[in-house]
Amino acid sequence: MQAETAWVKPPLQVGGLDHLAVQAPCINIYGRMLPGITNVTDRARYYSFYPWLIWSFDKAGYREFNDDFVERFRRADCLFCLIAQRHAAVSGGDPEDHAAAMVGSETLTVVARSLGADGVIRLSDYSLREGATKRYFANKLGGLGQYYLGVLRELSILDGDSSTGVHYTRQVGAVIAERMDFSVNRQLFISAVDADRVTASQLDELKSFCPCQLCNSPGEQQILSDMFFVRNGFDQSEALPRRRSLQLILHLADRLNENDAELSEAHFRACSYAGSLPGGAAWEIPASLATTRDRWAIYARNELLSLAVQGLFFALLDAYDASELRLDASSDIADWFVEQPEIVEALNALGSDKTFSQCTEDSQSWLPALPTWQNPLHEVQLTERIASLSRARKSSDSRRNIVDAAMRTLVALASRTAPAERQYADLVFEEDYFRYYPINLESFARHASHGWAPLKLRDVLRWLLINWGLEMHLRIALRKLRGQSQSTFRIRPSDRGMEVIAIPPAVHTRPRFYQAVRVLKDIGALERNGAGWQPSTLGRSQLELADAP
Repeated sequence: MQAETAWVKPPLQVGGLDHLAVQAPCINIYGRMLPGITNVTDRARYYSFYPWLIWSFDKAGYREFNDDFVERFRRADCLFCLIAQRHAAVSGGDPEDHAAAMVGSETLTVVARSLGADGVIRLSDYSLREGATKRYFANKLGGLGQYYLGVLRELSILDGDSSTGVHYTRQVGAVIAERMDFSVNRQLFISAVDADRVTASQLDELKSFCPCQLCNSPGEQQILSDMFFVRNGFDQSEALPRRRSLQLILHLADRLNENDAELSEAHFRACSYAGSLPGGAAWEIPASLATTRDRWAIYARNELLSLAVQGLFFALLDAYDASELRLDASSDIADWFVEQPEIVEALNALGSDKTFSQCTEDSQSWLPALPTWQNPLHEVQLTERIASLSRARKSSDSRRNIVDAAMRTLVALASRTAPAERQYADLVFEEDYFRYYPINLESFARHASHGWAPLKLRDVLRWLLINWGLEMHLRIALRKLRGQSQSTFRIRPSDRGMEVIAIPPAVHTRPRFYQAVRVLKDIGALERNGAGWQPSTLGRSQLELADAP
């Protein structure tokens, strides 16, 4: 019998995301609520600039998708960023209004702001894919290829791809491009791209391209407002959740402004979850937005569950790594962990020998009312504490506080859960979805009311550490290894026992809130009022669409 041996290259070790598959339902929900806006589509004007740019190239005779086209496109992408950065430097005010999240900013900010009155910038020094002095962006089609192409195709503004070529659509893309073209100097912009150079004075002449100037381009502002708020030819039924979510944010901005509170992602999550404003007053909303807020409340509830489970996983890995032990099985690690003094102390605070159902009943003595989400013992604040502690200096005290906050969060969620209800209400998931994402509100409700109910709190923690911690992580990491040939193990078996690779902190998902707010600011639906933001006249007119089909 002949045997052959060969070296096998180990899989690429990467950081990975969602190591327990607990964030997936949250991501699924917010993706439905804000279609057409993603976590990387930060500026509204890119929705008009990219179709305008390709339309302008078409007008200038640059229609063949080849290396020359790509290089010219990349120079234009650089120039767009440079204009915004230059305008931020010379116009004053908040730099965020001009240059926040512009593609290539990491490289081009210093270039634009160090440009003297007589300075000249050679665009290809930053746009060339090979040989650039300092390349502004790696993707072949810059920010379009990396961030915006998917949503612009989804919105029927562009079609094509980075291999065969990208084109504006006649029905939508050309109309948006023409609207933008009314307010910008196309000839000067294209001339600078063709010449591969731009001076400081030319950047100043091109300031109408700056994202802050969108509101001074009425036709463009109108068509982008119609697109984001799903009206006047953009009224596809599948996009209506975007309108409702943007309206909900505008409504919250108005109420927070009245209460001198910040319009932030944390406030959006908390107010949606509790149905109340900072201070506990009810957040009264139009009936037309009730279902939308209910769905965001479900997202927020799933987020609380996610942080609690991630927190326990973090505390377990942190303690095990610090101990320098090497145990062979998940059950052995969990048994060791629940006996540690700081964990015993955390469990005793709630009642280690009490059953989970008893702890839920006892929560009436310490759990704040749902609207009072600023109370330190409210699950909203408990999970913020978990996220904060998992990023701070590691210690036994931190682990104790994380476990205490995580178990209190689970008890709080159980006490506010009606097991007979559909935990995701009218949100429908594809068949077998939760088979791949077993940690979810439905499974939590079942375990809280049945499987965990008769167990002592210590045994519930042990179950969580094994089933929703170590074993779940190994399953997810193996699935990613098989499907993507990448190793995302944070703890893995070895010939010396289980060893920790890295300890992921408990983190929030990012529900596209900041991108949605940035879009509302860019199109002029939000305006400054002192230190805060409130709906503008345009924003209030969009709120009046709440009862429209």
